[in-house]
Amino acid sequence: MPAPKRQWENPHTVLLSKSARPRVGHLPTPSFACGNTTRRPACTGCRVAHVFAIVPVSVDSLFRLTYRVRLLLSLLAGAMLCNLLIAEPAQAQQRPVLTTESLDDQPVIREVRITGNDAIRTTRLRQRIQTQANRRVLSIPGFTWWRWVYQFGDTVGGRVGDAFRASGEAPAYLDPGLVDNDVERLRVFYEQQGFRDARISADVVEGDDSDRVTVHFRIDEGPPTYLRSLEYRGLQGLPEPVQATIVNESVFDDATPTDENPFKLAIANQRYETPLLLEERQRVLRALRNGGYAAVSRDSIRALVFTPQPDSFDVRMRVRPGRRYRFGDVQFTVEGPLSNSSTRQPTVDVPVDSSAGYAPTVAATIRNEERLSPSLLERALQFTPGDYYSQEQLLATKRRLEGTGAFTFTNLTPQLSDSLRPAPDGEAFVPIQIETRTRERHQLRAETFALQREVVSDVESELGLGVGLTYENANVLGGGERFQMRTAASVATNLDSLTSVQLEAEPSLTLPYLVYPFGGLDDWFDLVDTRTRLSLSGLTARRDDLRLRIRARLGAQLRLELDHTESLSSFIDVVDLTISNPDTLDQFSERFLDRVLGPGDGTGITDPVQRRQIIEDYTEPQFNSALRYTLQSATANPLRRRQGHVYEGAFEIGNVLPLALDWFAFSPGSLTSTVPGFGGQTLLYRPYLRGQVDLRRYIPLGSGRSTLALRAFGGVAHPFGIPDVVPFDRRYFSGGGTSVRGWGLRELGPGSTTLLAPGTQTQPSANGDVANILGGDIKLEANIELRTRIIRQLLAANWLLTSFVDTGNVWFGPRNPGLATAATDDQPARASGRFRLATAPQELGVGAGLGLRIAWEFFIVRLDLAYRMHDPSPLNDDVFRNGFRDPRLHFGIGHAF
Repeated sequence: MPAPKRQWENPHTVLLSKSARPRVGHLPTPSFACGNTTRRPACTGCRVAHVFAIVPVSVDSLFRLTYRVRLLLSLLAGAMLCNLLIAEPAQAQQRPVLTTESLDDQPVIREVRITGNDAIRTTRLRQRIQTQANRRVLSIPGFTWWRWVYQFGDTVGGRVGDAFRASGEAPAYLDPGLVDNDVERLRVFYEQQGFRDARISADVVEGDDSDRVTVHFRIDEGPPTYLRSLEYRGLQGLPEPVQATIVNESVFDDATPTDENPFKLAIANQRYETPLLLEERQRVLRALRNGGYAAVSRDSIRALVFTPQPDSFDVRMRVRPGRRYRFGDVQFTVEGPLSNSSTRQPTVDVPVDSSAGYAPTVAATIRNEERLSPSLLERALQFTPGDYYSQEQLLATKRRLEGTGAFTFTNLTPQLSDSLRPAPDGEAFVPIQIETRTRERHQLRAETFALQREVVSDVESELGLGVGLTYENANVLGGGERFQMRTAASVATNLDSLTSVQLEAEPSLTLPYLVYPFGGLDDWFDLVDTRTRLSLSGLTARRDDLRLRIRARLGAQLRLELDHTESLSSFIDVVDLTISNPDTLDQFSERFLDRVLGPGDGTGITDPVQRRQIIEDYTEPQFNSALRYTLQSATANPLRRRQGHVYEGAFEIGNVLPLALDWFAFSPGSLTSTVPGFGGQTLLYRPYLRGQVDLRRYIPLGSGRSTLALRAFGGVAHPFGIPDVVPFDRRYFSGGGTSVRGWGLRELGPGSTTLLAPGTQTQPSANGDVANILGGDIKLEANIELRTRIIRQLLAANWLLTSFVDTGNVWFGPRNPGLATAATDDQPARASGRFRLATAPQELGVGAGLGLRIAWEFFIVRLDLAYRMHDPSPLNDDVFRNGFRDPRLHFGIGHAF
């Protein structure tokens, strides 16, 4: 006997008439966003992520955890205990839940099935219904972990039970009324997608257990309706540029104007979709508002739908744009934070267009604000009074005002009711009211922070604490220029002893415009926003573990920031200078050189060229300069990274300035690769070229609980001039928590070589691998990671399980001397570690593993456990070299990429 079932079937008829008579009316009114196009400030999470240096922590064995890992687990356990003790009562779940009185009478939904949908994907349909089954781990039938957690909380009760319920998911009880509503939702959705005859029904099938049911939505889509043509009425009197924008930039891909009517589009292979027509109406509204028609609204556009054939529609859009306006008088009103301050009305000097017979005025009233200069208002104004009205230019002005950072509030309002017509038959001018409120000018902030700091000669990391003090002047020169002075001090330890102390200071000045002679770039490229950042930096540090001291590291930078659109930006580092002056302490050879280079007895790094290069890198004062251009397209949230992309390409040329000074000033006609420094010292410089591409893509999967993250990276650095290597801080390294995670920090490469001579027994790394402190000139890397939320709001955080595969390596470039290898019977002596296209695929290291992300609102903790799938090193040339007993454990802040 078939299982009993309950059935809902949609009794409603379609809304669109099937007759040939046109149906007249408004298109359905959609909900629109607030329209705020301002650039969001950097979120707190971004600032936190920048404070922390993300580096890995290694362990000798998965089954023999180090002290710091046990400490981390103890802290997590303590936090969970606190959560259980102070947990608030569990909040209602997002899914609809029946009242308590009816719970015992309703079964639990085991599964929700949708069949019969050929044209529309099941995932889209599931997003439009509220009837859902409980989530299952890895889609395993019956494995409803989160419902079990919730029910366990019901059993335990009290505060402990509230904590479990807050982390779980309420049982998905059957709600007949909700199922009926879902049938109607699907019917309306199919109608909007062009299926006028679609029929939706729902069956509730009881399983073997009487308290478990399957809800089965059955869909009979019927034949689709196609959009055959779209005609615009009312465009004849519009200016030609506005007409061209409306007709030629339609949202429909296969739309071409007809020969008999230039305002009619013939559309091919396009199913009728109401959302597309709504998008088309919004596009026409934007074109009109940017063409001078300030009073146009959604009611100004009506749609007539004809049915010339049973399977097709013709749509006619009737446009009534109304009067065309020009920008009229502009009134700035600025309110400051001061009290009992005077009111002033400075002159705002901007060009105006008086070709229409009227010269608009621009005035400003500034209250309780003594520092603000009218030049800030003049630069922010992105339209010309007297020119035709454009909503886009009005929003651009708002973005410029907010981009200065001097205001806490801005509001721009066209005063249509006060529009002015100087002549009875002349054009109308609409006044613009601009209201702003300025910030407190002086701010002083103190901060404490935790940090991780990488150790160059080992794969371990240091943990530390620091304090910082920041002074900020939001309008130091009166034109929106922001001055900031930050100082910080930090100490770090490896949990055995104090290893480093660091002091740093960085004054910076950010200008909301481009300085001379770069101001013309704003007009040439029609930029959305621009900034100029000038900064100085100074650092002194002591590294007791390496017996190194950085007496001073000084830097200076002039950066231009150009926003082409809300997501596309250019960064030009016109000047980027650094001077580093390291010094060695007692026992430097024993604590660092002997451990990295070897004792010089034929083991360790024996290549004399590379031994000399390492000593130069860590002990010689150096001078570096760079001219750099970076193009970045970013739509992903910089902290969450659930969807969108970050594409970045950069090119730089380095140390041309000291090269020119060396050739023309300090040693005319010759090159020494050094320039004079302070106190009689000479500074080493190495000219180079460098280019790289970093592509990241984040794809949401399913209902948004999972994200597929993809990354591809490629970079090349090439020296020129006398030196045959690039500066140490411009080389590439591979391996670590944000790179190929099967290796520790900088352990992978170069190529398939090893830095140690054959027969070397003692190696710097804790697990028998040597860090590549030489780096490389070429880097290729690719990463793929699947992130899935497994626990919601445990310890006020979402817990994500990740699985990942990484591959990559670094190589020496063609000018790099590489690592000398001795001649053998099979091949002559050569420099190993160089990039060769034929062997590069076999030299890619491959790592894979699992990870955990604990994501708070502005903070993400990352734990990754990785194994090597392929190791190109000749010392470790097998898969799973130590089985599953020697994984890599990486700890960091934020996502790996």
